Amino acid sequence: MADETPMKQVPLEEGYFRLPSGESGDRGALFGSYSKAADKYFFPRRFQCPITETPVEDVELPSTGELYSWTYIEMPMMGSMNLGGKGGYGVGQVDLPCGVRVQAPLRGKQGDWKIGMPMVLDFEPAKKKGKTEYLTFCFKSAEE
Repeated sequence: MADETPMKQVPLEEGYFRLPSGESGDRGALFGSYSKAADKYFFPRRFQCPITETPVEDVELPSTGELYSWTYIEMPMMGSMNLGGKGGYGVGQVDLPCGVRVQAPLRGKQGDWKIGMPMVLDFEPAKKKGKTEYLTFCFKSAEE
């Protein structure tokens, strides 16, 4: 009889993002910083403002944005579970409404993305170990 225990999903590395809570509309969030002195947001989190060298607040960044630029890499993602054969993935820069530009993998295949398209935060498996699935963040088209 197969073990039906569901996989436990956790961040690949703590401190960069929060997974969705399961509540309606919650997409999870990237963790960033906000500098009151500079009135700027940053990703990833900072210990101090790189502009004013003053303290910053930890904040959750918006989970939506607009695709600024993208490229396609024709090889399996480093650390990917796709160890055999060919593979490839998109990488893009997504502008969040708070002024932060995030570089991240893109969900989809080459040709799916267009500059200026709305994007949303998403998560995908980076590796599995036993009954634990380690997730990393990515973005996907808001129209998906």
